[in-house]
Amino acid sequence: MPLNNSRTIIFIDDECVFCNYWGKFILKHDKSKTLYISPSSSSIFSHIKEDCEKIPNPKETIILHHQNTVYERSNAVMKIALLMRSWHSIIVIGYIFPRFLRDFIYNLISRNRKKIMKDKCVIDELKNKERYLF
Repeated sequence: MPLNNSRTIIFIDDECVFCNYWGKFILKHDKSKTLYISPSSSSIFSHIKEDCEKIPNPKETIILHHQNTVYERSNAVMKIALLMRSWHSIIVIGYIFPRFLRDFIYNLISRNRKKIMKDKCVIDELKNKERYLF
């Protein structure tokens, strides 16, 4: 699939139940209807990786590709909340904290995410969503 740079795409670890749960949550609550979810194993991610010099490992962090800019960790989470155009945008208040502190908390959750959730059916539910790109 050719890369459509006008799309805002969130890349997630497609083998992680926690990541898939939040992908499903984002698509459900996205009032803008402009956010797409794609697995890290997709051809779309491969194209993005070729085009971007520094792109993090999607198995370690959420990645947001928006207007040819790559966001990761806490910056991605806050930007996604803002783009959802709903009450979730209140999370941008997190910008008052330094990035190293926000990313420390993000990394703490990320390291423990597979212990937090174990319900495998979440992965299949997300793959059936309209804005899930393979």
